[in-house]
Parts: sequence; structure tokens; C-alpha cells
Amino acid sequence: MTPRRSFLLGLIVIGAVASGPGLILLGVLALLADALSTLWSTRGLDRTSYERRIDHERAVWGDAVPMELTARNAKALPLPWFRVDDYASEELTVRERPLIPSDRPGRGILRTTWTMGPFQRATRLVHLVADRRGVFDLGPVRLSVADVFGRDAAMVEHPARGTFLVRPRSVPVRAAEGWREPQGTRRARSHALIEDPTLYAGVRPYQRGDSPRRLHHRATARSTRPLSKRFDPSTVRTIVVVLDVQTQDGPSWLLAYDEDLLESLVVATASLCRQFLAAGAAVGLAANGWSRSLARTIFVAPQPGPRHLTAVSDSLARLSLTASTTFAHLLATLPMRVTPGALLVLVSSQDPANVAVPARRLAAAGYELRLVCIGPRADEWRSRAVRLGITASIGRLEPDWRTSTVLEPVG
Repeated sequence: MTPRRSFLLGLIVIGAVASGPGLILLGVLALLADALSTLWSTRGLDRTSYERRIDHERAVWGDAVPMELTARNAKALPLPWFRVDDYASEELTVRERPLIPSDRPGRGILRTTWTMGPFQRATRLVHLVADRRGVFDLGPVRLSVADVFGRDAAMVEHPARGTFLVRPRSVPVRAAEGWREPQGTRRARSHALIEDPTLYAGVRPYQRGDSPRRLHHRATARSTRPLSKRFDPSTVRTIVVVLDVQTQDGPSWLLAYDEDLLESLVVATASLCRQFLAAGAAVGLAANGWSRSLARTIFVAPQPGPRHLTAVSDSLARLSLTASTTFAHLLATLPMRVTPGALLVLVSSQDPANVAVPARRLAAAGYELRLVCIGPRADEWRSRAVRLGITASIGRLEPDWRTSTVLEPVG
């Protein structure tokens, strides 16, 4: 027995001995209140639940996605005060109720309070506003109840993890001459045919210089000489859009960034990828930024078809705000991932002189390069790129990336 209850029982005994009905009544009422408080502290959270349901876990910048919040009390005991603290990334915007600060770094609280009767289910509707590109975490969830006197009675925490991904917006590309031609039928600058590893066409005798990966082991075992796999040439133009995440001068390890300029680069990249996919090209993506998996760079292998835009958009949504390595280092790694003859569309806001050396090596290896300059110094960078022998244009998003209706490569 708790000291509180011992005191209340003693009060009732004293009232009985002293013939004081007031003391007896006071003791009985206080003892009843203590029993009720104990009931909610021990049984209040039994058979209670909370659930969130998002219509779409992926959204495009500017959308408002409905989210249902459902609380259940599946017992006869009513809940005068039932509070739900749903933790979420502090950058997440909820239209109906802003997040309140929490004791956890980088996390806010979506707080809802309910009054639940016996065996009651209640639902509230809120909207997640996709006003920021990225991946937002949801959970854990903390449930707490109070007794009829408003005193906290019990609390429990559940993982209830979830994510909400916001893809960048994209706009149509109003292309100048040279950007309009169908990408799938353009002639490659390299005279060698580009083989598609998905179009298997048989075997041929092994030739000096063949990659060991081309060796057909089973056919070689049945023959008296080594045989290599043969593939048909691809009829789809391969384009890789290469994004430079760095937006401030200086070393990339300083982790400085201009968020508006970065979002302009991301919108331009998403728009170009969508345009090239619609033209029938096999489109890939590379970026010198961190992803959610902590990979040092982001790379999406080239694939044709509109469905591939989903993989590209998701990767851009997960892209960090800061650069993970230099743009020159990213370009130097592309020959290990992309076959020669592909078109590399570079999207950057930095001085093209920083990538002049890897750009020349890529061009000598049979790649076609085209630079799209974004930002306040785009005119200067385009002129410098031309002097360096790099085909360049200016990508304009007027008046800004939030309200622009078209991307216009100029020059």
C-alpha cells in the first residue's frame, strides 16, 4: 500500500473514532480519486493505438498530400485526455498544425490531443506540404494519457517509422536548335558502334583486348579456343546528365552551399532528364553529392523509357545540399560507368576551368560533352567554356526555379 493511501485510510479511521463525518467524507473522496488515477495509470494505454496513413509517400515539389491520423480506444475505460506526439523531420511542413520543437536534434513533434469514449475510433485529416525537396522521416510515436483530473498517468513509445519523399519540380525545355533533334537517332561522334549488353547476339572468337567479362565460359569449355560474347549495337542514344552539386567557391570539403542556386541546378537537371527520356534516349544521372545511403556519389545507369524518370527523380530527391567530392573527380570516374560515345550533359554553376583537364580526356576517349551553365555568372562561365573548347549554353529559369514555367538553354 502506498503512503498516500495509508494516510487516507488513517484519515477515515480518525474521522470514525472522532465522529467526524466531514473527515470520513473527505477521506473517502480522496481515496476514490486516488483509485481512479491508478486505474488510468495502469489501464489507460491498454488496447489503444495510433495510425497514420499517407495517400502518397512520394510527391512532387508544390503538392499537398493528405495524411489521415487515426486513434483507437478499444476498451470500456474512457480516455478524457489522449495525446499523440508524432516525431518528424523538423523541415516537414504540415498545413493544419505546425510542428513544435522537441528534445531531439533535427526532429519536431506533430501533436494531436483526443478525448476518447469507450470503444471509439476517431480520424483527423492533415496535409503534408511538399515545399522542400528531400526525404523526411516520420516516427517514433509517443502515446500518453491523463486521468480525469488532467494529471499525466501513463506514457509509451512505439517506433512507427515512415518516410515522405519530395521530388524536385521539372519544367518543359524550350530548346534551341541542336537540342530539338531526336536524341535516339543522332549520329555518335565516335565511329565505333556502341554495343548494348542487354542485346545478346551469340559468340565470336576471342580477340586481343576483349574484357575478361566478355568471355563466354560455357562456350569456351565446349570449344577448343576461347570465345567472347557478342552483342548487337544499340539504336538508342545514351545520355548522362552530370550534376555539379557544389554552389560555392572554394574546396568542396567546406560544405558551404547556396540553397536557391542548388535547387535551380536540380530543377534544370530534372527537366533535361525528362526531355531526353521523352525524346527516346537512354538517360542516366551522375552527381557529386551524398545520398541517403551515404554513397559518395550518385549514379543512375542509363535506361530508356518514361518509367526511368522515377528512378532519376527519386535520386535527385535524396541528393544532399553539399558536395561530397569535386566535380573533376566525378568526371574522371565516368569512363568506368558509361560506355564511350555517350553524350555527357554537364550542369554546373562553377568555373569550367576547374574541369578542363577531365573534359579533354573524356572528349579524347570518344564522349561528347555539352555544358549547361546555371546561376548569376552563367554568361561568364559559358564564354570561358567556349574558349576552352567545350560546347556550352546558358540554362535560364526565369524569374526563379520556384515559378519558372520553362527551361531555356541559350547559346
